[in-house]
Amino acid sequence: MPFYKDRIFQWIFAILALLKAGALAYLYFCHPLGEAVLIFPDSLTYVYPAQTWLQYGAFWEAVSSTPMLLRTPGYPVFLAGIQWALGNATWAVVAVQNLLSLFMLVSVYLTAKELAGKTAARWAAGFCAASVLYFSLSFAVLTETLCTFLLAWFVYFLVRFLKKFQTGSLLWASALLAAAIYVRPAAYYFAFAAVILLVCFRAGKLFTYPIWKILAFFALPLGLMVGGWHVRNALQTGFKGFTSVGAYNLYIWNEDYLAKKFNVSVPQAHDALERALPPGFSSLPPARQVQFYKAMALPLIKESFFYKLSRAPLWAVKTLFGANFVHISRLVTGGRTDEALLEGEMSNHTSAMHEKWLQKGLDKALFAGSAGEVFITVWLGICGFFCLWKRRKKETFFLAVYCLYFWGIGSTFFGAYARFRAPFEFVLCITAAIAVVRLKAWRRNQKGKRKKQTL
Repeated sequence: MPFYKDRIFQWIFAILALLKAGALAYLYFCHPLGEAVLIFPDSLTYVYPAQTWLQYGAFWEAVSSTPMLLRTPGYPVFLAGIQWALGNATWAVVAVQNLLSLFMLVSVYLTAKELAGKTAARWAAGFCAASVLYFSLSFAVLTETLCTFLLAWFVYFLVRFLKKFQTGSLLWASALLAAAIYVRPAAYYFAFAAVILLVCFRAGKLFTYPIWKILAFFALPLGLMVGGWHVRNALQTGFKGFTSVGAYNLYIWNEDYLAKKFNVSVPQAHDALERALPPGFSSLPPARQVQFYKAMALPLIKESFFYKLSRAPLWAVKTLFGANFVHISRLVTGGRTDEALLEGEMSNHTSAMHEKWLQKGLDKALFAGSAGEVFITVWLGICGFFCLWKRRKKETFFLAVYCLYFWGIGSTFFGAYARFRAPFEFVLCITAAIAVVRLKAWRRNQKGKRKKQTL
């Protein structure tokens, strides 16, 4: 039965659509912050290049006329397209993002159906619809919703390929992964992991699809699509990489250690790192800037290595179980916005808990509900991997590597929190659904055994 004829899926989709429409109307007409509730500190770095592309046909770095290298063009093109079509770069963007998060349910439903059948598909759609993370991020001018939408469809087509070995599915997976990389370069290195996984599956005789076809219909088109931005960067700036954000983060990544070492706030440590850059740094060629970032980061990383190693478990837990509460509180009540922005709490959560945000009963209820939903989804999702492994080893291994990759990428610095779980939470929704289905089947079997014993 097609997904659009499934009555239960129709109800899940319709209820979430109504909730989103109501939330959008509340934010637009009643919220005390108005349009500002949609904006994060990072938003300008995407909005400005979008505007320069519309006006001048080129992507410029935020508040400058230098070619964009820190960000990649996927999200600015998305913003520019919506602004050109609808004349608005905030409310219209959020409206479209809510539509994308709605239709992400379709990919989640279809993936779960491929793996475990219709009942699991319904539960997976339900878990995804109940996600407070996806609900809240769809109301933010940030890359997560678009990137996750693309990755969810990528996962569907790759899972479908692993089941049916259709070349068309492999091509779709390649194109969707390339698009996701352009939106959020954190996915960049997963391209290599995906190619290696497919080749290893073939080498291990887990399927008979030829390696040359994997390279021709997945690796090659993926490399050509992603390589286009490398060529643009080399021609316009002399920098041959995909983005300079890795080198920048490698340097700025040390601000939490410096804050602890000198007993200052993280924003103060950030400013100190910016001031430590050599005079005229911003006018240097991009390739030279990247060299400076790496050279200045190396001694700091060596010095802070054991400190960061000791903090890594906390960062991993924050990414996996974070409730995104500061953002949710801001959406529902307006929150403590000035303080949050100054302390960087909207984008980079530096502590495990934010007790100062839990002063009112509504705040505590929001936190309890959000944290409870995340806890249930994550733990059931982990259990679901073990349930799926018995029947679908290739697919389970692929999904596990996928989740571990994005969990690892999102947990490597002090700012790790729920936002970086977005690329893989939908997979946890799928495996959580599989765990629920298996648990229900086990309970039915137990009831059947008890009935036989009583007869």
